[in-house]
Amino acid sequence: MTAMILFRRHLRVRNALVLVLLLGLSVTGVVRARLAYGYDQEVQKLNRFVQTTDGNTPAAKAFREGRDLIERENWPQAAEKFNSFVSDFPKDRDVDAALYWYAYALQKQGKKDQAAVPLLRLIKNFPSSSWRREADTMLVVLGRGEAVQQALDQNNCEIKILALQSLFEANEDRAISFVGDVLKSSSTDCPGLKSAAVSLLGSQGGPRAVPMLLEIARSQADMKLRLTAIRRLSEHGAAEDLVQLYDADRTKEVRAQILRAFSEMDSPRAEAKLIEVARSGDDLSVRQLAIRSLGGKNGSTSLDELIRLFDADKTPEIRTHILRALSERDDPKAHAKLLDVARNGETPELRIEAIRRLGDRGGASLEDLLQLYTSETNAGIKKSLIRAFSETNDPRALAKLYEIARGAADLELRVTAIRGLGERNDEQTVEQLVNMYDAEPNVQVKATLIRGFGDSNNKSAVRKLMAIARSDQSVDLRKMAVRQLGESKDPEALKFLEDLLR
Repeated sequence: MTAMILFRRHLRVRNALVLVLLLGLSVTGVVRARLAYGYDQEVQKLNRFVQTTDGNTPAAKAFREGRDLIERENWPQAAEKFNSFVSDFPKDRDVDAALYWYAYALQKQGKKDQAAVPLLRLIKNFPSSSWRREADTMLVVLGRGEAVQQALDQNNCEIKILALQSLFEANEDRAISFVGDVLKSSSTDCPGLKSAAVSLLGSQGGPRAVPMLLEIARSQADMKLRLTAIRRLSEHGAAEDLVQLYDADRTKEVRAQILRAFSEMDSPRAEAKLIEVARSGDDLSVRQLAIRSLGGKNGSTSLDELIRLFDADKTPEIRTHILRALSERDDPKAHAKLLDVARNGETPELRIEAIRRLGDRGGASLEDLLQLYTSETNAGIKKSLIRAFSETNDPRALAKLYEIARGAADLELRVTAIRGLGERNDEQTVEQLVNMYDAEPNVQVKATLIRGFGDSNNKSAVRKLMAIARSDQSVDLRKMAVRQLGESKDPEALKFLEDLLR
C-alpha cells in the first residue's frame, strides 16, 4: 500500500469529522479554525499513520522526504521538495498530491498568491483527483475571488460557509448583501448556512450589522436565528436595543437569551435591567435567571442590590438563587452576607444552603465554618457543616471529620462524618477507617463503616470486608460484610465468597 493511498484514506476520514463538527458545534468557531487552516495536528496525525512505502523508486523516496518535512513543519523545504517532485516526476501518479502539499507548504508561509498557482494547476490538469475538493477549499480560504464566487454558487454547505467568511474579509459590502439574500431565501438545501450567516454577520459585519441583527432578533424567524442575533448584538454593545426588545417580546426563550447577553456585557444599562428583572420580574424562572446573571457581574451596585433583595424578598427560591449568586462573588461583602445567613438565617433550610455555598468557596470560608461547628448547637446544622467538610479536600476539613468520626458525643454526628470520609475513597482515608473499625466498640458505628467499605472500590476496603466476614465476633456484622461483598464486582471478593460456600 503506497503512502498516498493512506494519505487519501485518512483525509476522507478527516473530512467527515470536519463536517460532523460543523453541524454539531458553533459554526463560527469551526469556520475560524478551518479558515486559519490549522491542519498542523491533523497532518501530524495523518503522517503518523503513513507507513514507509515498499517502493524504492526515486519518486517514492522523494515523496516520503516531502512528507517528513511537512510533519516537521519545515514549510520552506517542504515546498521546495514537493515543487521538485512535480518537476522531476511529471508523469508520476502522485503529482496531484504533490501539487496540493506544495500549495499547502506555501500558504503556511503566508504566500497566498504563490499557493494558488499549483492549486489551479491541480484543478485544471487533474479534475477527477481525490485532492480536487481540498484544492477548492484552500482556494476559498486564500480568498481567490473566482473560487469564492463558485463556492457561493454551489450547494456544499461547508465550502459555502468558508466562502462567506472569505467574502467578509475581501468585500464586506458583497458579504452583507449575500447574507441578506440568504436570510430571505426559503431554500432548505443548506440548513446550517443561515445560522452561519447570522453569526458571521455579527462577528465580521461591523456597525452596519446591528440593524440587520435587530431585525432578525425582532422577527418571527427561526428561533435559533433570533437567539444567535441576540448573542451577537450583545457583542456590539446594543444594550438599549436589547432592553427594548425584552420589554416588547414575551417569548420565554428570547427573554432568557437577552438576560444571558446582559450578563456578558460591561454596560450600566444592562446591569440596571438585570436588577429590575431580579427585583420585580413577572416570572419566577426569569427572576432566577436574572439573579444568576448578576452573580457573574463584578460591580458593587449589583452586589448591594442582591443583598437588599435577599433581605426584602421572602420567596425561598429567590433567596436560594441569591445565595448561589453571592457565592460566585469574590468579594468580602458577599462572604460576610453568606456567613451571616449561615449563622443567623431565619430557617434551617436557608442556613444549610448558605453553609453549602460557603463550603464551595473554601479558603477563609472553611475557617469560618469550622468555628461555626464549634459554637453551633443545632444537630441538623452540624450535619450540614459535616457534609460541607466532606466536599472539600482541605486538610483542615479532613482533620475535623476524623475528629468528629472518632469522638463526637452525638452518635448521629459520628455516623455522618464516617459517611463523609467513606465517600473520599482514597487509600489513606480507607486505612484510617479500617483502624477506626478495629478500635470501635459501638455496633452502629461499625455497621456504618462496613457500608462505607462496601461503597469503596479500594482493595484495602474489600480485604477488610473479607476479614470481617471471616472472623468478626458479631454474627450480624459478618452477615452485613458478606452482603457488601456480594454486591461487589471485585474478583477477589467473588472468589472469597465462592470459598465460603465450599
